[in-house]
Amino acid sequence: MLSPDTPTPPPAPAKRERPVGFTGSHLDRAGNPRRKPDWLATQRRHAEARFLVLRELKALVDISQKPAAIHWLDTAWADAHAALPCIFLGLDEDDIPHFALDGDRDDTTAALHGETVKFIDVRSIAAQLTPEEAAILAQARSLVDWHQRHGFCAQCGSATEMGEAGYVRRCTSLSCNASHFPRTDPVVIMLAVRRDEKTGEDMVLLGRQGRMAPGMYSALAGFMEPGESIEEAVRREIMEESGVITGRVRYLISQPWPFPSSLMIGCIAEALDAEITVDHDELEDARWFSRTEAAAMLERGKQRLPTTETSPDDPPWMPPPLSLAHQIARRWLAGA
Repeated sequence: MLSPDTPTPPPAPAKRERPVGFTGSHLDRAGNPRRKPDWLATQRRHAEARFLVLRELKALVDISQKPAAIHWLDTAWADAHAALPCIFLGLDEDDIPHFALDGDRDDTTAALHGETVKFIDVRSIAAQLTPEEAAILAQARSLVDWHQRHGFCAQCGSATEMGEAGYVRRCTSLSCNASHFPRTDPVVIMLAVRRDEKTGEDMVLLGRQGRMAPGMYSALAGFMEPGESIEEAVRREIMEESGVITGRVRYLISQPWPFPSSLMIGCIAEALDAEITVDHDELEDARWFSRTEAAAMLERGKQRLPTTETSPDDPPWMPPPLSLAHQIARRWLAGA
């Protein structure tokens, strides 16, 4: 027993929660200085600069260690491949610059792929990386993909060229000179929830598409349309896909989703009725699950690996923690 004069020990530090998938980068994007060509050139020549190569939008990753890690290349390698498009990602805590290179512009980059260092799909490797590195891959993949898709001006059709460290493309036509900026497509992803009048238990609406793995159910989702608020998009998508009418909408959390470049906006919507009318062009099935069922589905999803075989006879499950659907459901179960 502690004496009255014994100081109370400080509380144990709270366990740091892993950031939502593809968030938590430790790089400072240096949005103002990167616009200055002299500053950018200095960073590019930095003796300790680090370079990430993507090929076919797959990232070069070292899988020989746990967690797996981005395989950064040095300035000497980048100088020998100076023709590759180079995008500034940011500065780390030691002011070391990090860049992404588009390896598709040089066939010799294929030789980087080996036994333990491989070009790997970003979505499949993200959960095996630290959160900080997964977030860097999201940034790099989105930007490289955008540059590959926007080689010509949408205004006049002339060729465009990279500017401002990779965060703008400018039309080369002097009569046009339009600037084009990387786009992010907003997507609402949401749970409709209600209280069952008979049992008093909280219920959540989940759906599945035919392309999903057998047994998987997830949050409903859809792209926002022009001139639409987040709340309006949530209500519209739930109605279109399931026929369920919803009222109040609450924002919970967001997530960048670099496939190719979306921002997932996670919400909870309060259902005003329970009747489901599935649009089979959108969903294969939609149904209400109890809080107990949803908790069990999250646990099954956490235990699944990308290589886990699935069967139509499997009990229903939800996507793993990398997905925002998992994170929204987990927060709802915790009382959010």
